[in-house]
Amino acid sequence: MHNPIHINADAYLSPSHPNSDERIHLIQQIQHGASLIFPTETIYGLGAIATDANAVAKLFSIKGRSPEKPPPVIISNHEQLLQLVSEIPPQAKLLMQKYWPGALTLIFPARNDLPEIICGKSTFEGKEISTIAVRMTSHPLAKKLCEEVGAPLIATSANFSGATGRAAAPQTLDDIPPTFLQKVDVVIDGKAEAGTASTIVDCTVSPARVLRVGAVELDASDLE
Repeated sequence: MHNPIHINADAYLSPSHPNSDERIHLIQQIQHGASLIFPTETIYGLGAIATDANAVAKLFSIKGRSPEKPPPVIISNHEQLLQLVSEIPPQAKLLMQKYWPGALTLIFPARNDLPEIICGKSTFEGKEISTIAVRMTSHPLAKKLCEEVGAPLIATSANFSGATGRAAAPQTLDDIPPTFLQKVDVVIDGKAEAGTASTIVDCTVSPARVLRVGAVELDASDLE
């Protein structure tokens, strides 16, 4: 355990400090594999740059989570989505148009050059493929981080695997145990928005299938 760097979300987003040394240092740390805790549009997230397999492996270790459960990834724009997916199924396009940016995680066929640790497995059009779980974040801080790091970020829940009560869906730093906070490199103080995890929809099957009910309530027509 160590003492992480603490940063205030409002200060980070302030236009009066766009190029502060602290901000530049933070971005460089994330680009080089630092782990961080930060607020999102759902709950507080535990993250790292998604394209660094070693950085992602460290998150599994922090959480005590099996690597067999790949973590969700957040993006800030369509260009970052194309860094992750090999195809955008028609059902995914419709859901993206209706609910992105926001608290809806979609599962896509993954590009074949991604780290295996962030990919799952599925059957798409009759063949086994790698998959990736992605949502376009609507939280100002999370969006800015993705933009300035220049890459998608992991955003799994900031808690130990199997957490219960407030720790299961942390909205503020007070909901996260100090022992967990001390395991990461950077802690950003702010507030998560929905207070519940994202809804997850698998778009590699037809019709699309809800894997987890969460912050976004889907209409029956969304899955037809």
